[in-house]
Amino acid sequence: MTEMKIWTGWADISATGEGRTICSMVAMAQDEAGFRTLVRDSLGAYIEQGFEVKQGVVRNGVTEALWAQKALDFVEENQSVGNFSAHASMHFNFG
Repeated sequence: MTEMKIWTGWADISATGEGRTICSMVAMAQDEAGFRTLVRDSLGAYIEQGFEVKQGVVRNGVTEALWAQKALDFVEENQSVGNFSAHASMHFNFG
């Protein structure tokens, strides 16, 4: 059995210029393809297409806007303990 690893994905999407959506998912998966399947199932194919994905816990402007530092620390410290999956998003409409 392939080992599960923690993956982080995020997107900052402005489709029409009137709104902005930031979203992120942190989850356990065997590989990037498996992680992207989780993203599609949770957030939809359109969002998944715009996702940047890296292995591990990623801290950047999007992930830090959506996840508390203590939450990211907890995931990082406990990533070998079991299974984990979480997603969050914010949408702003400026129109």
